[in-house]
Amino acid sequence: METILLTKKNAHRATMVRRKDDPASTPVPFRWRGERRFGIGNFDHLLGDGDEARIIKPHEFDQWEVVETSHPGYLEELWDAAYRAHYWSSQNPDIRGEDEITQYEKELHDDLTAMPEEQREQYLSNYKSRLSGVWASESRVASAYVTGPAKFNYRRNEKANNAYRNKYEAFRQWRERALKAVERYRESLKTDEQRADELWRKVEADIDSTAATIHGIDTGKNRGCCRALFVSNLFGRIATYAKNGNVEIVERAVARVREWNAKCQKPIVTERHSLFKLPDVARSVRQKAEQTANRENKEVAFEGGKVVFNYAEDRLQILFDKVPEKEFRERMQREFSFNWSRRNMAWQRQLTDNAVRAARRLLGIDNM
Repeated sequence: METILLTKKNAHRATMVRRKDDPASTPVPFRWRGERRFGIGNFDHLLGDGDEARIIKPHEFDQWEVVETSHPGYLEELWDAAYRAHYWSSQNPDIRGEDEITQYEKELHDDLTAMPEEQREQYLSNYKSRLSGVWASESRVASAYVTGPAKFNYRRNEKANNAYRNKYEAFRQWRERALKAVERYRESLKTDEQRADELWRKVEADIDSTAATIHGIDTGKNRGCCRALFVSNLFGRIATYAKNGNVEIVERAVARVREWNAKCQKPIVTERHSLFKLPDVARSVRQKAEQTANRENKEVAFEGGKVVFNYAEDRLQILFDKVPEKEFRERMQREFSFNWSRRNMAWQRQLTDNAVRAARRLLGIDNM
C-alpha cells in the first residue's frame, strides 16, 4: 500500500496519522487547526487526544504518514489556483486559499455522498471546472492594501471584481440546478411502493406530532395553545390527500388517528368530526378521476387559439397561436386564475365548471 505523507495540502482532511519511521506503531488522532493562537488566522495543529495532545508544526509534517482521512482530496490539484485567487487581495493568501479548499471539499464531499454513484464522476468534473474558473477570475481582483495605493487602477479592479462576482454566482446557480437534477433522478429510480412508503412515514410523523400536542393540551402539559386550531390544521392536511384521491394515505391516516383516540382518555378527534368521512371523499375523487381519464379530450377553437378540455390531466387549457400581450397575460392570471404550465405549454387551471365559465368570460366565446 502506498504511503501518503502528511503535507500542507492534505492536512485539512487527515484524521489519523502515525510515525513514518515506525509503520507498526499505533496511529494517533490528528486535529488540523485544533487550537487557535493569538492573531487572526493563526492556529496550531494537534497530535493525540486530551491531556496527551501536543502541537505539531508544519515543518514536522513529513515525519508522519496519513492513515485515515475525512474525505478524498478532490481539489488537491487546485491548491495553487486557490492560493493565486487571493494573491493580490489578501495579506495571507495561503491561509485564505487553505480555508476555501477546506470549505469547498467538504461541500463537494457532502454532495457526492448524497448522489447515485453513476452521477458522481460527471458532477465532480463539472464542479472542479467551474470552481477553477471562479478562482481564475478572482485572481485578477486586487486590493490597494496589498498592492499599495500608488497608481492603483480602481476602475479596472471594479470591472475585475464584477466579473468575479458574476462567475461566482453562476457557479452557485449551476450547483443548485445540478443538485435538483440529481434529486429528480433519484426520485425516478424509486418504485411506487417506495414513494408511497416515504409519503406515509411523513404523514404518520405529522399526525403523531400534532396528536401529541393535542393530548398535551388535554392533560394540561401544553398551556396557552388552541386545541381547535390544531385539530383544524390536522383535518386540513389530511383533506388535501383526500382531494387528490389518495385513498390509501387517507385510510391509513384516519386509522392512525383512531389509534391515538384509543390510547387517550379524551379522543384526539371525536368520531363526529368530518375527518372520518375523508376516506369516502378520497374514493369519490378517485372514481371520478378514473371515469374521466379515458375520456377523449374536447377542443373548442376560437380566433387566435383553442381551448382544450384535458380530462387525463384534469385541466382546462388555453393554447394561443402566438404569445398574448403582457397585459392580457397578467389579467388572465390575476382575474381568471389561469397559470402558465411549462410542461404542457399551455395556460391552464383545474377542469371545473368555474374554470369553464372563466374561460368563456375571458375569451368571449359561448359554444363551450
